[in-house]
Amino acid sequence: MLYFGTGKRRTGGGTIAEAFRRAWSRLIRKQWLVLYPLALAVVNAAAFFAVYASDGGRLLWGPFATAAFDRAQFLHDHFLAGFSFTPALGVAVFAGLAVSVFAAMIRAPYFRAIAGHGYPLAPRSWWETAQLSQFYLFANLAFWVLPLAVPSQGLVAQVLLFVVLIVSVLVAFADYAIVFEGIGFLASLRRSFELVRRRWVPVIVVVIVLQLVDLGLHALYGLYYGGSNRVFILFPLSQLLLESLLVLFADLLLIFLYEQARQSTRD
Repeated sequence: MLYFGTGKRRTGGGTIAEAFRRAWSRLIRKQWLVLYPLALAVVNAAAFFAVYASDGGRLLWGPFATAAFDRAQFLHDHFLAGFSFTPALGVAVFAGLAVSVFAAMIRAPYFRAIAGHGYPLAPRSWWETAQLSQFYLFANLAFWVLPLAVPSQGLVAQVLLFVVLIVSVLVAFADYAIVFEGIGFLASLRRSFELVRRRWVPVIVVVIVLQLVDLGLHALYGLYYGGSNRVFILFPLSQLLLESLLVLFADLLLIFLYEQARQSTRD
């Protein structure tokens, strides 16, 4: 059983309250956990810079920071709206693959740091990295690229967003299962379906609340950018830190709920 778990089966609203209490307690006791999502945020920023530069973006801090703030819109306008095979598209594909691999290499030890003692620095095996990389590549394509490829308005867009939300909830435990149970990519999807079914109410609440907080942060920072190319450097750095803290708290909550659901299969 994970160090983070309680080993006790709980039900109802107490599950969410307990998850928040334990997540906060873990965050207070292991503040350096934020370095893992912060490192991944830096990797994402570097990958976007490579894509931005390859597509002819102005190599100045202000224009880059503004484009990076709404990188989804940038990728839609430059690669998906008028799709064509270009060298810049090749760079974008390579960057996406690299981000998936780096995410696997950072998040595997990060999960173990959350669940146990110490701050491990590497995955346990290349097999684990390969399985996690497959999952993150799937997640990036399904939850990020696919919504960008369809019209942003209309019934089709609304239905797609709803489907994406449901699927994201169903696979919420997949990467944890790969790391903590040592199973493959496809098996982790099945395992996540099974475990989410046992804790579907708190998982949905956590996912929706965190999505709303993320959207609120994005809207708040959007008031500052407003299309301006004059960006104070500490502003995007503060956004990077806040988003990393949000990712950390999300994983703290979901790993606790994962362990609860996993424990319930043994009762």
